[in-house]
Parts: sequence; C-alpha cells; structure tokens
Amino acid sequence: MANAKDVLDIAKAEIGYKESPAGSNITKFGKWYGMDGVQWCAIFVSYCFYKAGLPLPATIPKGFAYCPSGADYFKSKGQFFSVPKIGDVVFFDFHKGRRACTINDGDNVRCSDAWHIGIVEEINSDGTITSIEGNTSSTSIGDGGEVMRRTRGRDLWYGFGRPNYSTVSRVSNYPQFQGRIILLTSPNMKGEDIKIWKNRMIERGWSLGSGADDLFDRKADEVLRKFQREKGLEDDGQLGELSWNAAWEEVVT
Repeated sequence: MANAKDVLDIAKAEIGYKESPAGSNITKFGKWYGMDGVQWCAIFVSYCFYKAGLPLPATIPKGFAYCPSGADYFKSKGQFFSVPKIGDVVFFDFHKGRRACTINDGDNVRCSDAWHIGIVEEINSDGTITSIEGNTSSTSIGDGGEVMRRTRGRDLWYGFGRPNYSTVSRVSNYPQFQGRIILLTSPNMKGEDIKIWKNRMIERGWSLGSGADDLFDRKADEVLRKFQREKGLEDDGQLGELSWNAAWEEVVT
C-alpha cells in the first residue's frame, strides 16, 4: 500500500533539482504535468504523490497546479487539519491578511490563504516542521526555483491536507528493463521483453489486438504513443527505460 514513506522517498530523491534556466519556471515536473513555465510548488507535490501511486486529483487526474485548489480538495473531503502529521501536504500562508487571488473561468475571482505547498517530512521538538518543497530556495520563501528541505514555524502554516494513504496499491517489484530500445521497424522487432510489456499493457486495460505475442507491430506502437501522451512522457514511440518503468509505476487511469 502507498504510504508516507513512498511519497517522501520520491520527494527526497529530487532534493537539489533546479529549474533551468534560472527564473524560468521550466522544469521536468511542469513538462510532466502539461503546464510548464509556471510556478511549480503544487505541481511538484502532485508529481510526488502521483508517482507513489496516490494521485491528488483536485484539478486533473495528475493533481493540481494552484495551491488553493489543493486546499479546497482536502477541505471538501474533510481531510484538512491544523495539526500536522508526517506525510501531510502542508499549505503555507506567507502573507497574513493578504489573500492569494486568481481569476477562474467566467471571470470569477477566487481567493485563498494558501500561497505555497510542501510535504511534511519531520515534526520537530521546537514546534516547527521540516518539509520538502519545490520552487523554493534559501533566499526565497516560495519562488526560488529549487527542490529543498525547509524548516518553518507555526506562523507560516495555513493548514494540512491529509491523504488517504491506506486505499491505493503500488507495484514495487516488476520485470526490469533489459537495455534495448524497442520501436516500430520493418521487419518488426521481436523478443520476450516485448511479450512481457504487452502482457502488462493488457493488464492495464489496453487493447493489443490478438494478444501478447512477441512482435512490436503497428498496434503496439499506437498503444505506446497513446500511453506516453497520457503519462506526460515524450511521444517518441520508443519503448525505453522511462516508458517501460511507467507501465508498472504509473497509476492506471
């Protein structure tokens, strides 16, 4: 079952990652989400939970890009709290008395006190929390362009969204990528690795014609490209390590 450690392990592995070029908000997380070049703290949190097999579909199946949308999502489920637990999604209010506002569809102005977001890693004895956050830095409280650990006191907390860690399964052990890039060729590529991948895609609900043979044919190429687009991968028709792993790690949609 997906748990807080699963999510935090993914987040910790990204510590030190920086947007490039600096000040651009261009990141692999934005590319994955489908909204690059925007402030990305919420996208980073969405990425970590999605990759752990526990998506937070506040706005789209992959998650949310706007902090207030995430806060509203947890509130609507009765899972928004004032006291933290490890693994919570922490929402920060950096500007007490000044709300974060945006204009939604229909020109409706929507406001919230949620300005920034992270994942609670530790609850410290001095009353602070340590969280892993995207788009921060040692010189910027909420728009610094890097994934970092930050320690923050109660004066900055807005509230804590508590995911339901007990309801989603995650595949952790699966056949490893064999090292060769599989793609549509003439004649078609063949092999046991292709059959393994086809079986996995059929398990996920994809239609591959007559079944899981060992040929990478035009139908397999079509399924792979659709899967790559669905999961925010490069639509290159190449079954490499990223697309192979995604067949087991990504959430079934």
